Amino acid sequence: MESTVSSSFRLLDWDSIHFGIRIGRVLPIRVDEELLKEALTWANLQSLDCMYLLVDSNDAATVRLAGEFGWRMVDMRVTLGTELSTVAKTRVPMRTANAGDLPYLKQLAMRSHKDSRFYTDGNFRATACDELFAIWIERSVLDRDFAGVVFVPELEGNKPAGYITCAIQQGVGHIGLIAVDPKARRSGLGTGLLGQAARWFSEQGAKRVSAVTQGCNIPALRMYERYGFTIDSIQLWFHWWSSGWSSPGKTIRTDTLPGIGVPAGLRNP
Repeated sequence: MESTVSSSFRLLDWDSIHFGIRIGRVLPIRVDEELLKEALTWANLQSLDCMYLLVDSNDAATVRLAGEFGWRMVDMRVTLGTELSTVAKTRVPMRTANAGDLPYLKQLAMRSHKDSRFYTDGNFRATACDELFAIWIERSVLDRDFAGVVFVPELEGNKPAGYITCAIQQGVGHIGLIAVDPKARRSGLGTGLLGQAARWFSEQGAKRVSAVTQGCNIPALRMYERYGFTIDSIQLWFHWWSSGWSSPGKTIRTDTLPGIGVPAGLRNP
Protein backbone atom coordinates (compact mmCIF):
# COMPACT_ATOMS: atom_id res chain seq x y z
CA MET A 1 0.00 0.00 0.00
CA GLU A 2 2.93 2.34 0.62
CA SER A 3 3.97 2.23 -3.05
CA THR A 4 0.39 2.90 -4.13
CA VAL A 5 0.09 5.82 -1.74
CA SER A 6 3.43 7.37 -2.73
CA SER A 7 2.71 7.14 -6.45
CA SER A 8 -0.98 8.06 -6.39
CA PHE A 9 -1.22 11.01 -3.97
CA ARG A 10 0.66 14.25 -3.49
CA LEU A 11 0.59 16.98 -0.88
CA LEU A 12 0.42 20.32 -2.72
CA ASP A 13 2.71 22.59 -0.75
CA TRP A 14 2.18 25.83 -2.69
CA ASP A 15 -1.60 25.50 -2.84
CA SER A 16 -1.73 24.70 0.87
CA ILE A 17 0.31 27.73 1.86
CA HIS A 18 -1.43 30.07 -0.54
CA PHE A 19 -4.99 29.14 0.46
CA GLY A 20 -4.18 28.60 4.14
CA ILE A 21 -5.51 25.02 4.24
CA ARG A 22 -3.98 21.59 3.67
CA ILE A 23 -4.53 20.47 0.08
CA GLY A 24 -3.58 17.27 -1.72
CA ARG A 25 -4.20 15.68 -5.08
CA VAL A 26 -5.08 12.24 -6.40
CA LEU A 27 -2.74 11.81 -9.37
CA PRO A 28 -4.26 9.05 -11.56
CA ILE A 29 -7.07 10.19 -13.86
CA ARG A 30 -8.67 6.73 -13.77
CA VAL A 31 -9.44 5.43 -10.29
CA ASP A 32 -11.39 2.58 -8.77
CA GLU A 33 -13.20 2.09 -5.48
CA GLU A 34 -10.08 0.78 -3.72
CA LEU A 35 -7.99 3.80 -4.71
CA LEU A 36 -10.69 6.25 -3.58
CA LYS A 37 -10.82 4.49 -0.22
CA GLU A 38 -7.04 4.79 0.03
CA ALA A 39 -7.36 8.48 -0.85
CA LEU A 40 -9.67 9.05 2.11
CA THR A 41 -7.29 7.17 4.41
CA TRP A 42 -4.35 9.21 3.12
CA ALA A 43 -6.31 12.45 3.54
CA ASN A 44 -7.02 11.55 7.15
CA LEU A 45 -3.35 10.71 7.83
CA GLN A 46 -2.27 14.00 6.25
CA SER A 47 -5.03 16.01 8.00
CA LEU A 48 -6.13 17.33 4.62
CA ASP A 49 -8.90 19.86 4.18
CA CYS A 50 -9.22 19.48 0.41
CA MET A 51 -8.18 17.13 -2.41
CA TYR A 52 -8.20 17.60 -6.19
CA LEU A 53 -9.07 14.90 -8.71
CA LEU A 54 -8.96 15.25 -12.52
CA VAL A 55 -10.71 12.59 -14.62
CA ASP A 56 -11.57 12.05 -18.27
CA SER A 57 -15.10 13.18 -19.06
CA ASN A 58 -15.88 9.89 -20.82
CA ASP A 59 -14.91 7.79 -17.79
CA ALA A 60 -18.45 7.31 -16.49
CA ALA A 61 -17.43 4.77 -13.86
CA THR A 62 -14.95 7.15 -12.19
CA VAL A 63 -17.41 10.05 -12.39
CA ARG A 64 -20.05 7.96 -10.57
CA LEU A 65 -17.58 6.70 -7.96
CA ALA A 66 -16.31 10.19 -7.25
CA GLY A 67 -19.82 11.35 -6.38
CA GLU A 68 -20.41 8.32 -4.18
CA PHE A 69 -17.22 9.06 -2.22
CA GLY A 70 -18.07 12.70 -1.55
CA TRP A 71 -16.30 14.43 -4.43
CA ARG A 72 -17.97 17.41 -6.12
CA MET A 73 -17.43 18.38 -9.76
CA VAL A 74 -16.30 22.02 -9.95
CA ASP A 75 -15.02 22.49 -13.49
CA MET A 76 -14.88 21.16 -17.03
CA ARG A 77 -11.30 21.44 -18.32
CA VAL A 78 -11.26 21.84 -22.11
CA THR A 79 -7.96 21.44 -23.95
CA LEU A 80 -7.87 22.81 -27.49
CA GLY A 81 -5.19 22.83 -30.15
CA THR A 82 -4.32 23.59 -33.73
CA GLU A 83 -1.48 23.26 -36.19
CA LEU A 84 0.33 26.57 -36.51
CA SER A 85 0.40 26.28 -40.29
CA THR A 86 -3.40 26.63 -40.31
CA VAL A 87 -3.52 29.72 -38.08
CA ALA A 88 -3.95 33.17 -39.59
CA LYS A 89 -1.29 35.34 -37.95
CA THR A 90 -3.18 38.60 -37.63
CA ARG A 91 -1.26 41.61 -36.32
CA VAL A 92 -2.27 44.49 -34.09
CA PRO A 93 0.10 46.80 -32.14
CA MET A 94 1.84 44.52 -29.62
CA ARG A 95 4.88 44.56 -27.39
CA THR A 96 6.53 42.39 -24.75
CA ALA A 97 5.30 43.01 -21.21
CA ASN A 98 7.75 44.41 -18.68
CA ALA A 99 7.93 44.93 -14.92
CA GLY A 100 6.46 48.41 -15.28
CA ASP A 101 3.23 46.87 -16.59
CA LEU A 102 2.73 44.67 -13.53
CA PRO A 103 0.46 46.94 -11.46
CA TYR A 104 -2.01 47.05 -14.35
CA LEU A 105 -1.57 43.40 -15.37
CA LYS A 106 -2.07 42.11 -11.83
CA GLN A 107 -5.25 44.12 -11.41
CA LEU A 108 -6.57 42.83 -14.73
CA ALA A 109 -5.67 39.24 -13.81
CA MET A 110 -7.50 39.52 -10.50
CA ARG A 111 -10.79 40.21 -12.25
CA SER A 112 -10.46 38.29 -15.53
CA HIS A 113 -10.54 34.59 -14.63
CA LYS A 114 -13.70 34.15 -12.59
CA ASP A 115 -14.61 30.95 -14.47
CA SER A 116 -11.75 29.14 -12.71
CA ARG A 117 -12.59 26.12 -10.55
CA PHE A 118 -11.24 27.91 -7.50
CA TYR A 119 -14.02 30.48 -7.71
CA THR A 120 -16.64 27.91 -8.76
CA ASP A 121 -15.91 25.72 -5.74
CA GLY A 122 -17.13 28.39 -3.34
CA ASN A 123 -14.95 27.24 -0.42
CA PHE A 124 -11.79 29.16 -1.27
CA ARG A 125 -11.46 32.78 -0.18
CA ALA A 126 -12.22 35.00 -3.18
CA THR A 127 -9.26 37.25 -2.37
CA ALA A 128 -6.91 34.24 -2.42
CA CYS A 129 -8.32 33.22 -5.82
CA ASP A 130 -7.70 36.75 -7.09
CA GLU A 131 -4.16 36.69 -5.75
CA LEU A 132 -3.42 33.35 -7.44
CA PHE A 133 -3.90 34.91 -10.86
CA ALA A 134 -2.00 38.04 -9.88
CA ILE A 135 0.93 35.81 -8.88
CA TRP A 136 0.56 33.82 -12.11
CA ILE A 137 0.82 36.88 -14.38
CA GLU A 138 3.64 38.40 -12.31
CA ARG A 139 5.72 35.23 -12.48
CA SER A 140 4.99 34.92 -16.20
CA VAL A 141 6.43 38.39 -16.80
CA LEU A 142 9.47 38.03 -14.54
CA ASP A 143 10.46 34.36 -14.85
CA ARG A 144 11.48 33.20 -18.35
CA ASP A 145 11.61 29.59 -17.14
CA PHE A 146 7.92 29.84 -16.25
CA ALA A 147 6.66 31.62 -19.38
CA GLY A 148 8.74 32.24 -22.45
CA VAL A 149 7.11 35.60 -23.12
CA VAL A 150 4.09 37.74 -22.25
CA PHE A 151 2.63 40.00 -24.93
CA VAL A 152 0.40 43.01 -24.34
CA PRO A 153 -1.66 44.90 -26.93
CA GLU A 154 -1.64 48.67 -26.96
CA LEU A 155 -4.54 51.00 -27.62
CA GLU A 156 -3.12 54.38 -26.62
CA GLY A 157 0.55 55.07 -26.41
CA ASN A 158 2.40 52.56 -24.28
CA LYS A 159 -0.60 51.56 -22.13
CA PRO A 160 -1.42 47.81 -22.22
CA ALA A 161 -4.97 46.63 -22.81
CA GLY A 162 -4.66 42.91 -22.06
CA TYR A 163 -2.12 40.08 -22.09
CA ILE A 164 -1.29 36.59 -23.32
CA THR A 165 1.32 34.29 -21.74
CA CYS A 166 3.25 31.89 -23.95
CA ALA A 167 5.54 28.94 -23.24
CA ILE A 168 7.13 26.13 -25.23
CA GLN A 169 6.97 22.64 -23.75
CA GLN A 170 8.40 19.68 -25.66
CA GLY A 171 8.16 21.55 -28.94
CA VAL A 172 4.51 22.56 -28.49
CA GLY A 173 3.35 26.12 -27.88
CA HIS A 174 1.17 26.58 -24.79
CA ILE A 175 -1.07 29.54 -24.00
CA GLY A 176 -1.33 29.97 -20.24
CA LEU A 177 -3.42 33.08 -19.57
CA ILE A 178 -5.20 35.40 -21.96
CA ALA A 179 -7.29 38.44 -21.05
CA VAL A 180 -8.53 41.63 -22.67
CA ASP A 181 -9.40 44.78 -20.76
CA PRO A 182 -13.20 45.10 -20.52
CA LYS A 183 -12.91 48.59 -22.03
CA ALA A 184 -11.29 47.12 -25.15
CA ARG A 185 -13.45 44.07 -25.77
CA ARG A 186 -15.05 43.52 -29.18
CA SER A 187 -12.14 45.38 -30.73
CA GLY A 188 -10.35 42.30 -32.09
CA LEU A 189 -7.65 42.27 -29.41
CA GLY A 190 -8.38 38.67 -28.39
CA THR A 191 -7.70 37.29 -31.86
CA GLY A 192 -4.85 39.77 -32.19
CA LEU A 193 -3.23 38.28 -29.10
CA LEU A 194 -3.66 34.78 -30.50
CA GLY A 195 -2.07 35.94 -33.75
CA GLN A 196 0.92 37.40 -31.93
CA ALA A 197 1.32 34.20 -29.91
CA ALA A 198 1.13 32.08 -33.08
CA ARG A 199 3.82 34.20 -34.70
CA TRP A 200 6.12 33.84 -31.69
CA PHE A 201 5.53 30.08 -31.43
CA SER A 202 6.39 29.69 -35.13
CA GLU A 203 9.58 31.70 -34.65
CA GLN A 204 10.55 29.33 -31.82
CA GLY A 205 10.08 26.32 -34.11
CA ALA A 206 6.81 25.02 -32.68
CA LYS A 207 4.41 23.34 -35.12
CA ARG A 208 1.40 23.13 -32.85
CA VAL A 209 -0.23 25.28 -30.17
CA SER A 210 -2.40 24.21 -27.22
CA ALA A 211 -4.66 26.11 -24.83
CA VAL A 212 -6.84 25.22 -21.84
CA THR A 213 -10.07 26.90 -20.83
CA GLN A 214 -13.21 26.15 -18.84
CA GLY A 215 -16.24 24.49 -20.37
CA CYS A 216 -18.44 27.30 -19.03
CA ASN A 217 -16.29 29.98 -20.69
CA ILE A 218 -18.32 30.22 -23.89
CA PRO A 219 -16.67 33.46 -25.16
CA ALA A 220 -13.22 31.85 -24.91
CA LEU A 221 -14.37 28.67 -26.63
CA ARG A 222 -15.89 30.67 -29.47
CA MET A 223 -12.73 32.76 -29.83
CA TYR A 224 -10.51 29.70 -30.09
CA GLU A 225 -12.92 28.03 -32.52
CA ARG A 226 -12.93 31.10 -34.78
CA TYR A 227 -9.15 31.00 -34.78
CA GLY A 228 -9.01 27.39 -35.97
CA PHE A 229 -8.64 25.53 -32.67
CA THR A 230 -10.47 22.24 -32.15
CA ILE A 231 -11.10 20.32 -28.93
CA ASP A 232 -8.42 17.76 -28.07
CA SER A 233 -9.85 16.57 -24.75
CA ILE A 234 -12.40 17.30 -22.04
CA GLN A 235 -11.66 16.48 -18.41
CA LEU A 236 -13.55 17.07 -15.20
CA TRP A 237 -12.13 18.60 -12.03
CA PHE A 238 -13.50 17.24 -8.74
CA HIS A 239 -12.81 18.62 -5.26
CA TRP A 240 -13.22 16.75 -1.99
CA TRP A 241 -13.56 18.59 1.33
CA SER A 242 -13.08 17.15 4.78
CA SER A 243 -16.12 17.07 7.02
CA GLY A 244 -13.90 18.67 9.67
CA TRP A 245 -13.05 21.65 7.49
CA SER A 246 -14.49 24.83 8.95
CA SER A 247 -13.98 27.99 6.89
CA PRO A 248 -11.89 29.57 4.11
CA GLY A 249 -10.05 31.57 6.76
CA LYS A 250 -8.69 28.51 8.54
CA THR A 251 -4.88 28.55 8.86
CA ILE A 252 -2.32 25.76 8.89
CA ARG A 253 1.19 25.26 10.22
CA THR A 254 3.32 25.93 7.15
CA ASP A 255 6.42 24.55 8.88
CA THR A 256 4.95 21.06 8.38
CA LEU A 257 5.27 21.49 4.61
CA PRO A 258 8.62 20.49 3.06
CA GLY A 259 8.86 23.33 0.55
CA ILE A 260 7.13 25.53 -1.97
CA GLY A 261 6.91 24.28 -5.55
CA VAL A 262 4.96 25.41 -8.56
CA PRO A 263 1.27 25.82 -7.64
CA ALA A 264 -0.97 23.16 -9.16
CA GLY A 265 -3.37 25.90 -10.17
CA LEU A 266 -0.69 27.49 -12.36
CA ARG A 267 0.13 24.30 -14.20
CA ASN A 268 -3.34 22.72 -14.34
CA PRO A 269 -5.94 25.47 -14.31
